[in-house]
Amino acid sequence: MYISNTQTNRQARSTSTALGTPAEPGAVPALSADALKKAITLNRVYARTIGWGNYTGQIAIRLGITAKNPDIWSFVQALAKWQARNGIMPTGVLGGEWYDLLTRNR
Repeated sequence: MYISNTQTNRQARSTSTALGTPAEPGAVPALSADALKKAITLNRVYARTIGWGNYTGQIAIRLGITAKNPDIWSFVQALAKWQARNGIMPTGVLGGEWYDLLTRNR
């Protein structure tokens, strides 16, 4: 669902050149197009190798994703926002903190 190869040719929604700067205090910067592409590639690998791919439904709920089948771009952006809110560098890559995401209070 989030790691499907069918969405690889889609254009990135972000046009910033880096992590960007927040538009307002407390806002989470948008990921650049390059950062989005890197996050998507790494998430596909980590979903398999680390094992969080089996928990994508639970992870989506914790990220506040309400769409039944959200695209990978929405998943990465929601993850980056969660990371920023929880004091983790907002890369949009779900690595070793995936279990923390499932168990930490929002």
